[in-house]
Amino acid sequence: MQIIDIKKDKLHLMKICLSDGSEFLIDKDVCYEKCLKKGVEIENIEDLVFESDYKRAKSRAVWYLDRNDHTEKALFDKLVRAGFSKQACAKVIARYVEVGLLDDRRYAKNYAERLMEANVSKREAVQKMLTKGVAYDLAKEVLSETETDEQTQIKNLLEKKYRTKLGAQNGAQKVFAALVRKGFSYSAVREALKSYIEEFEEDYV
Repeated sequence: MQIIDIKKDKLHLMKICLSDGSEFLIDKDVCYEKCLKKGVEIENIEDLVFESDYKRAKSRAVWYLDRNDHTEKALFDKLVRAGFSKQACAKVIARYVEVGLLDDRRYAKNYAERLMEANVSKREAVQKMLTKGVAYDLAKEVLSETETDEQTQIKNLLEKKYRTKLGAQNGAQKVFAALVRKGFSYSAVREALKSYIEEFEEDYV
């Protein structure tokens, strides 16, 4: 098929009109690289569209990664939602893993450390990491390697979030239940809560 017209479209795209009446959009740089212009015969339209999609997906992926680190799954899903083909997105992910721009283990370790600093229990942290695209086994492995003191986490939460609630009616029971729901073990919550109340016993008399 022959190109009968080629003109600028939105953003960085060119609209190519073919002799069979079909139209498609191609990245402007790809047009220049392939010397596409009026009168040129095109044989492999699918390959051309894929190359354009891949080029644009790579550029968008860099834009995302400049702002925040991502897991492979999260970046893939984000690119697909942006309108790029799954095949092009998969190729982008594979390339950026190869050059080190994407590293799920690195992401998981950094995120795990932030969660521990925010006093998130390891059980809850696993769930949060899954929502970011970290594989379950990797999340469990990284968290097992992350140093944290559950007692200290609970005491920090008691001080920052639950101190005033302890003075309410059945406050200790309600705070106990809330901390267990956050994924902390019964024994750790019981010990930390007992220690905290004894330390500030006059406030709850």
